[in-house]
Amino acid sequence: MSGEFWIAQSFNGISYGALLFLLASGLSLIFGVSGILNAAHGELLMLGAFTTYWLFTLYHVDALLTLPISFALLGALGFLLQYFVLNRTLGKPLLLSLLVTFGISLILVNVALRLWTADYRLMRVPYLDRSLVMGPFIVPLARLVACAVGISMVAALSWFLAATRSGRMIRATAQDWEMARLVGVNPRAVYAMTFGLGAGISGVAGSLVALYAPVEPNMGLTYTLFAFAVVVLGGLGYTTGVVWGGLTLGVAQALTETYLEAGLSLLVAFSLLYLILRFMPAGIMGKGRLE
Repeated sequence: MSGEFWIAQSFNGISYGALLFLLASGLSLIFGVSGILNAAHGELLMLGAFTTYWLFTLYHVDALLTLPISFALLGALGFLLQYFVLNRTLGKPLLLSLLVTFGISLILVNVALRLWTADYRLMRVPYLDRSLVMGPFIVPLARLVACAVGISMVAALSWFLAATRSGRMIRATAQDWEMARLVGVNPRAVYAMTFGLGAGISGVAGSLVALYAPVEPNMGLTYTLFAFAVVVLGGLGYTTGVVWGGLTLGVAQALTETYLEAGLSLLVAFSLLYLILRFMPAGIMGKGRLE
């Protein structure tokens, strides 16, 4: 195979990696602040994908304009789940939050199956259903848009955490919630805001998936597994590390599907996960939290 073909497949991996690190950034943020591993993260993505699908199909809302709607709706759902349910698991063993969020994921999947059945649905957005030709490279426009939005949102999240009052409250609570409470921060509200932010990011990731891939109620599990893999690759609780974790996993999967077969992509993901946990438990950047 030519070098140009290898470069094209690497770009496909990078574009997929951008979606993965967008999804994983929300998961990493939630864990880094509250210590909750959200097993329902992929189901939030699924709901974001259906939000875009139904708004586009039933109400003819422009597909890209549904992104902020997904963020708002899933953010509100995440805030409510944390404030009224998951705050009760804080300070408890990590397994408890996993069990509770796993139960939430089952509820969300079964509600979606009851409402929308298990049928696969695919959107066709005319202005995204084409490719850009750049010399010898052909780039699907939907994937390029998803890549650009993913990178932009992670950059915006980094700015929000570093430069805003709410972001400083989140970082202070993550570092020492007792000290943060002494200076007037309400940790319970901050945890809910953080979970809502992570859920909103997951919803946007789902909307981006809906631009070029089928949507169905059981789609969340695979994305949850990949998000966990990216978070571990980047380092637990280290939000910036998910960028490198997502790109690593995305390129590895794209090259595996090209040179081997698509069915081995999960094997590659979990092989990387094992190697990182075995030899670099703090992630490829060495800055993750050890549990």
